[in-house]
Amino acid sequence: MSQPPSFRHRTFRRRCPAVALVTAVGAGTLSACAGLAAPAQVADPVKVALGAAGGTRTVQAGDKLKVTAEGGVLTEVTVTDPRGRRLPGGFGADGTFWTSSAEIAPATKYSVVARTKSDRGGVGAAKESLTTAQPARLNTLVLDPGTQDTVVAVDRLLTLTFDHPVTDRAAVGRRLRVTTDDRTTGSWDWTTDRAGQDQVTWRPAQRWKPGTAVRLRAELDGVDSGGGRYFSGDYDLNFTISRSCTDSDLGRVCGKVHVGDPAGITPSSVRGKDDHTTGIGDWHDRRSPWRAKQRPRVEQLTPFRA
Repeated sequence: MSQPPSFRHRTFRRRCPAVALVTAVGAGTLSACAGLAAPAQVADPVKVALGAAGGTRTVQAGDKLKVTAEGGVLTEVTVTDPRGRRLPGGFGADGTFWTSSAEIAPATKYSVVARTKSDRGGVGAAKESLTTAQPARLNTLVLDPGTQDTVVAVDRLLTLTFDHPVTDRAAVGRRLRVTTDDRTTGSWDWTTDRAGQDQVTWRPAQRWKPGTAVRLRAELDGVDSGGGRYFSGDYDLNFTISRSCTDSDLGRVCGKVHVGDPAGITPSSVRGKDDHTTGIGDWHDRRSPWRAKQRPRVEQLTPFRA
C-alpha cells in the first residue's frame, strides 16, 4: 500500500512593496507596508517662511532676503530671478535660516526652493516665490559714443554720464565690463562734468589701436545707485576705433576715401575725425568687426577705482 505523499510545511508571507521616499512640498513622507510592523512615525513638516533680513515680513527692493525654517533645519536654499541668475547667500550657524549676501532688485520675481530636514529626520522641499514692487525713483545714464556700431577717432574715450548722483559707485562699477578684440587693457575713472553730473570714463592704458573693436556691457538692471534710486535696464554698446594713417607731407591724419576705383588718399580736414559727409575714414569696411568677423572676444577684468 502506497504511502500518501508527504507535504512540507510552508509559511506564506504577504509580500510588501519596497519602502518609498516621497518628497512633497513642506516635508517628506515615508510609506511602509501596513500590518507587519508598527508604522513609522511621520515627520512633522518643516515650515519655511520668507522675510527681510532686517526682521520685517514685507520684503522690498534693497532688502536682503531671509529664509527661515521652523521645526527643522535648511539643507539647501536656491533663489533665482527670471533670468536664472542666483542670489548669493549663506546659512546661519544652526542652519535654521539663510540670508542673501546681496540686495534684491525692484520689479523682480524671485523663485525660492528650500530643502529641509525636520527634527525627526524627515526630508522635504518647500517652493516659494516673491515679487518686488516697481521702484519709486530711477536713475538713467547717457553713453558716449551714443550710436551703436559707430566708428570713432583714436582719441575718443568711453564715458557714462548719470542723470542723478551715484553714491554707491562700487555697486555700479562691479556691473561695468569692457571687452576688446585685441586685449586692450584700461581702467575706470570717476569724475564730475561741468554740469555737476557724475560720470565714469574707461581709459585705455595706451592709445587706442586703429581698428580695435570695443564692447561695453553694463548689467545695471535692479542696481541701487545710492539712496534707493535704481536702474531699470541693462546697457550695451559696440563701437570701433577708426583706421587712420599719417600723411608725412602734410603732417595731418588722413584716411581712405572712396573717390573712385581705386580709392584715393585725402588729408583730413579735422584731425582724427571720421566724417561721412567729408568722406574721411575707411568707408570700405564700415561694418563693425563684431558682426563682420568672428573674432575671439577676450574679457578684460579691469581694476575699478571708486
